[in-house]
Amino acid sequence: MQKRKKYFIEKSFQSKFILKFCLIVIAATFIVGLLLFLFSSGSTTVAIENTKVVVKNTADFILPIILTTLILVTIFSAVSVSLLCLFVSHKIAGPLYRLNSEITKFGEGKLGVNFSIRTGDQLKELANSLENMAASLRGKIGMLKDKCNELLPVSEHSPAKDQIASMKEILDSFKV
Repeated sequence: MQKRKKYFIEKSFQSKFILKFCLIVIAATFIVGLLLFLFSSGSTTVAIENTKVVVKNTADFILPIILTTLILVTIFSAVSVSLLCLFVSHKIAGPLYRLNSEITKFGEGKLGVNFSIRTGDQLKELANSLENMAASLRGKIGMLKDKCNELLPVSEHSPAKDQIASMKEILDSFKV
């Protein structure tokens, strides 16, 4: 199988998938910042600023440093999570897109479709089950075609001749 070049295959699904995880990162960062502020709000800190000893509220002293750190961590985490989610969703959306395409062809009577997907993609078991189903149906339709072909010469003078011919026409519409 060849490598897929396009990473946004099902844009709606993948965008929602990425957005949900990024919102979790942002919410977690907000909660951490809020908790740090609340836990430090009732205390004071002694610091030396420009050779002077200063007593400040701990939240006022560390809040700018914490906010800067949290913003940088949030940006880094959101970008990392976005990329990770893009690759993970690609391993799900790609096979779904391919299987849906092949199932549509199969439903149109093109029984020679191939349900295999790339190694490492998700839904490998589903693809294998679909491939087994298709092989089974191809075999059964092949047997029906053979039986129909055997019956055609025998039914030449039979009232069922038209029905057998009609059955053969339907079976021949499947592309194996």
